[in-house]
Amino acid sequence: MIADTAPRGHARAARWPHLRMRFGTAALVALGAPALVTLLAFTSVRTVVPGLLYVVAIISATVVGGRIGGFVAVVASAFPFFYFFASRYDRNELNAEGATALVVFVVAALFGSEVLGRERAARERAERAVRESESALDAATRLQRVADALSTAHTPQEVLDAVLTEGVRAAEARGGLIATVSEDGEWLEVIASRGYDLKWIEPFRRFPVSGNFPLSEAVRTGEGVFISSEAERDERYPELIGRSQPGHGLVCVPLVGERGTIGGLVFSFPTDQDFSPERRALKIALGRQAALALERARFSAAEQALRERLSFLGEATALLTSSLELETTLERLTQLAVPLLADWCSISMLLEETGEIEQVVVAHQDPERKRWAEAMRERTRTIMLDDEFDLTAQVIRTGEPVFLREVPKALLDEAARRDPSAAEALEHISIRSAITVPLVSGDRTFGALTLVAESRELEDSEFDLAQELGARAAIAVENARLYREAERRAEAALALAYVGDGVVLLDRDGRVRFWNSAAAAITGVRETEAFGRQPAEIVPKWEDLTRLAELADAATPERARSVTVPIETSSGDRWVAVTGVAFDEGVVYALRDVSDEQALERARSDFVATASHELRTPLAAVYGAARTLRRTDIEIPADQRDRFLEIIVSETERLTAIVSQILLAGQLEEGRVDVTTTATDLRPLAESVLDSARLRTPETVELRLEQNGTPAVALADEDKLRQVLVNLLDNAIKYSPDGGDVVVELDGGHGRVRLCVRDRGLGIPAGEQERIFEKFYRLDPALTRGVGGSGLGLFISRELVTRMGGSLTVRSQPGEGAAFVVDLPAA
Repeated sequence: MIADTAPRGHARAARWPHLRMRFGTAALVALGAPALVTLLAFTSVRTVVPGLLYVVAIISATVVGGRIGGFVAVVASAFPFFYFFASRYDRNELNAEGATALVVFVVAALFGSEVLGRERAARERAERAVRESESALDAATRLQRVADALSTAHTPQEVLDAVLTEGVRAAEARGGLIATVSEDGEWLEVIASRGYDLKWIEPFRRFPVSGNFPLSEAVRTGEGVFISSEAERDERYPELIGRSQPGHGLVCVPLVGERGTIGGLVFSFPTDQDFSPERRALKIALGRQAALALERARFSAAEQALRERLSFLGEATALLTSSLELETTLERLTQLAVPLLADWCSISMLLEETGEIEQVVVAHQDPERKRWAEAMRERTRTIMLDDEFDLTAQVIRTGEPVFLREVPKALLDEAARRDPSAAEALEHISIRSAITVPLVSGDRTFGALTLVAESRELEDSEFDLAQELGARAAIAVENARLYREAERRAEAALALAYVGDGVVLLDRDGRVRFWNSAAAAITGVRETEAFGRQPAEIVPKWEDLTRLAELADAATPERARSVTVPIETSSGDRWVAVTGVAFDEGVVYALRDVSDEQALERARSDFVATASHELRTPLAAVYGAARTLRRTDIEIPADQRDRFLEIIVSETERLTAIVSQILLAGQLEEGRVDVTTTATDLRPLAESVLDSARLRTPETVELRLEQNGTPAVALADEDKLRQVLVNLLDNAIKYSPDGGDVVVELDGGHGRVRLCVRDRGLGIPAGEQERIFEKFYRLDPALTRGVGGSGLGLFISRELVTRMGGSLTVRSQPGEGAAFVVDLPAA
């Protein structure tokens, strides 16, 4: 590994002492060993022994010094061998023995050097193989450490930390840097670094992929860029001279994932480097591992973000559909968005009638700040839809969302200048990033949702999420509005269903869409029969009913004029007041049965006529008697004068009675008549009334009192009951023109007391027996032979009896008389 990683100059310097020692040892053996063998010349050994020993010395020198050492030993051995040992035979001639020895010496040197060379080569190959194995094992170990670190990294940040820690260590580098390709593929953005001075990093936080930079080239080509020294870097990339951190070796490798190049990885070294193929492969492998891990972490983060997004949207959907109350829905929505999406969330709604934009709800995690914002909302100026500056107005007006990743300071300054309240608010809020999305229903934009972050920039994913949230919020708000409208209409329909007036709704085609129960009661046509049909098909007189009604406009329904017309129905003739209002979808008619009012008005008219007649008659008598008494041209006898005075008195009493009845009827209607009930014996009361009545009863009418023997003591107001009995007796006498018995019957028992006034007179038709108790109502003069009255007596009598806790009813047959029964509680 030292040979692989150290520079060449340093390697040569490190090997020189070792070579020098090796050469010294080889020279010592090549010269010393033959010298030692030559010492045998001072002995008497035979020639063969030194020869063999010279061979051994030559082989030893070859082993130590190689082939050169061997030949040096051959020279050092051959000369002393011939001079000291071969001279015994012939010093001047090379005999066969000497030649053989020389050949043996040379062969020994050659053979030894060859064998030794091969052995040394084999040993070097073995050592190199061991070194390569160790290097490969070390590289594999380092790669494994990086792989282990990356396998435990789950987030992109954890991957970056693992690459810049274990990756830099595995590459034996000083520092590392990671940059990723922007979404548009045009830029490289530095996302993490280690071992670099930030002042050199900041200018290159974002640089073009097309630039002439080492990492840009690696990303463009998909191949690693290996630079051995700073000089090489400056030569190849002159743009970096003076702009990058001083250094030595540099490696830039692309980060290539499953879907292409996603960025680049940089390793820097403290010294100049010699990048062998193995080292290059290691760096590329590190880049590949980092790319796959980063891509996997990104996918995992994206998947987690998607899960959280779906969970958030699911929760938002559940929340938004949990209530159809508009205020509750909006409040819950803003609370959900804070602080998950932003620091502030507000919803503004458009008031379409005025064009004003009203902030209806605002939310913040801090309740105090939320209350402060709500208080500020009351003091902020009103935003109009046509405001060209306000972003909320712009979003509602255009229906397009606005994303300010970083809100311009100029925008905030202008807002503060335009509105002092906004300036005050900006002193408490730091707006860094903002999103405003429209709330849209169909083609109509009715509001906006705004998210504000104070200390960070909102991301594209949050912008997308805000738009989806806005779409769901719009649906929820629209549902709440529709629910409120449906509820309002349902309440209106319920009110119309039970209102006393008939309501008929016709669509543009004139067909019935609503027909309430009152309309059914007035016309005699059920709703099921009327719905979907033309009114003229089911109500024969419909055209007559609505022809005179002048339709008012929907904008001014109060101008509708009521027209009263008579119609014929299955239940009889009715008077109906009709009003109509036309609107875009059709016409609505209001029908009111005014038959009773018409009858009352007619009764009032009849009463006025009757009262005029009733008052005129005694007045005429009084007036005539008074004028006669005032005459001076004639002598009026005393008896006639007394007769005129009696007429005046009696007619005055009659006038007083009529006026009293009118006043009492008014008092009864106003509830100003006091009734005090005590134990009252009806017999003395009835006898007293009968005695008074006999004084003015015709001779043809006989008055009687009958009692069944049971005491008739009732809880009643004696004065008021006397008045009732007087009215009943007067009516019985008056409506018995042919004479007959008029009987007052008293009966008691079972906790009740009954007083009945029965006559044998004209009788009352069945259809009139309840109406005769109505105020001002009188029977048809044709049925009563011209007998009339004020129409108040029976009304007053029933009212008084009712206030005493009793009842007044009638039983009658025409021509057979009538029986009026007063039923009172017993005392």
